[in-house]
Amino acid sequence: MLQLLVNQHVVCLVEDPFTRRQQPRNYTTILEERVEFLERRLRGLLRPDADKSPPPSSPPSAPTEDDKHIHISSAIGALSLKAAGSEPCFLGPSSTFAFSRFIGTALRQPVSAVPFDLIDQNHHDLEAPGPCQLPDHPVAVRLSNAYFQNIHPQYPFLHEPTFRMWEHALKDPIAVLNLQYQPGPLFFMNMVYSIGALLLPTAGYAPEELYASALLYIDDILCHDTLESIQALLCCAAYSLRSSRGTSHWKLATQAVCQCVNLGYHRNSKQLGLSASALQKELQKRTFWSAYAMECSAAVMLGRPLSLRFQEIDAELPLDISDACLTETEVNGSTQRSLTDTPTIMTYGIHAFRIRSLLGCIQTQIYADTTLSDPEICDARVRELSDRLENWKASIPPPMPPPESGTLSFFTTPDWYQANYNLAILHLFRVQITNQNERGKAVEAVFSRCLFAAKDICHSYRRQFIGKPTTCTWGALHNLFLAGLTYLYCLWMSPEARRLSRHDQISSTCIDCTMVLVVLAERWADAAPYRDIFEALASSTMTMIADSQQGDITAQPSHLSWEEYCPKDLSQWVENVAEGGNSSGIDQLMSGFMEDLFPS
Repeated sequence: MLQLLVNQHVVCLVEDPFTRRQQPRNYTTILEERVEFLERRLRGLLRPDADKSPPPSSPPSAPTEDDKHIHISSAIGALSLKAAGSEPCFLGPSSTFAFSRFIGTALRQPVSAVPFDLIDQNHHDLEAPGPCQLPDHPVAVRLSNAYFQNIHPQYPFLHEPTFRMWEHALKDPIAVLNLQYQPGPLFFMNMVYSIGALLLPTAGYAPEELYASALLYIDDILCHDTLESIQALLCCAAYSLRSSRGTSHWKLATQAVCQCVNLGYHRNSKQLGLSASALQKELQKRTFWSAYAMECSAAVMLGRPLSLRFQEIDAELPLDISDACLTETEVNGSTQRSLTDTPTIMTYGIHAFRIRSLLGCIQTQIYADTTLSDPEICDARVRELSDRLENWKASIPPPMPPPESGTLSFFTTPDWYQANYNLAILHLFRVQITNQNERGKAVEAVFSRCLFAAKDICHSYRRQFIGKPTTCTWGALHNLFLAGLTYLYCLWMSPEARRLSRHDQISSTCIDCTMVLVVLAERWADAAPYRDIFEALASSTMTMIADSQQGDITAQPSHLSWEEYCPKDLSQWVENVAEGGNSSGIDQLMSGFMEDLFPS
């Protein structure tokens, strides 16, 4: 039996014979009180008038230094943390620990409101779901299969065999009890099941309840600056990307990248000489590239700078090998070396990392460089990035076999790679088609290229999102709306684009884009302004095309008046979209419509 002097009180500690952890005699009672407090606190987040009684005492831990001069209530002090074998470290107010308290509060936002598709629009004050028990093993496997077959291939930052080991415990009541002392497994199980429930809304479990359950354990993970804390942020980002309410996945992905940099994951592990197991090394690479790819995608959508430039990265890409070949001690099997080899799940993930990184380079070199003013330098950068894009397209792997649980995410469909190639074209050349001072034959060719890329995106989204169980995301909303807007913009601004487009082709493209936007708006009310804007502009465009075909089809339609072709509500719809936040690309195109096509 050990004794610890804390605040001049003697606390009796006993050593657990299995874990060797020092715990107070009444450890179980303390934990029960803590759980009860956390449940009351969660209810308080959902209902401000809930019980706000003070928290019970947390189990004391043995400090590594004399803390009699440290004021406990200051929340700043010397904490002895043994995280992944690291030395004790000081965690001050600007540390990850301090940030975890901020981010922990932000992560709880998704459970403070019921999603729009679950309630009547006039009843936003209904109580949000609270935490729930883990699903029974059969349902749990169904939910986790949906995650690992649809989300994991794109963002492979978890190790499926490790997760399955935790999940197997659900078959054994005694093993489940042992899990109650492990916040890590409980967090990741609830998070995977919550994302799986978003993919499978008929599985019988509310994703909001599973998410709320996961958040009961988030503080115990985020207070450590480790691989596990980064994986936790990415889980929450993946949830937010598919939920109608949630913390910005850009904020979460950016914080994940920052923590990766803090731990050196963005650098070549061999040069740094970091000591880790074979499994840990691969998970570090997978986690870094997942975080970076997610941030690149979000930054492009929101028109924001990246927290880490591609030139500052020399981390190796993960091995092209399946999860089953990775163990703590070794890597079994051989990696995929050429396009003729049978692809693995990582084959598709690595190729996704490459296109996301390329989008990030376009964002950094074309949009975020405020010193870029020389047109020749800009054109040279565009040509170099275009060559890299074509090389990426030439190495696209064969289509991914459909998941056993069904195709529930766009990433697992045959259209994903072609759609992302086309999205990269729009991102790369949008700066040229919105520059009204660069007219000429070369620009007309760029207009045509963007026109066909945007049209292809609209058709591919209709194929995959209409009449199929493919789940919608905020990224899909943004990409589709931007593609549809670019298509209409090219028709308005380019005589060559109008010459190459038949009336029935324009009608089909507009209908495809509108149908998917309608489906998205039915699920998420916040998507309605995007649907309304596109419908109004598409209608105006069809009228313009019909009028121009009656006369000179090459005539520039800049003389058309706003009142003649656009409804009175369009200005308000545009304002609603602006208030919700949009990318610089959407802002540029909307400015083009508002100022150039419909002058006051």
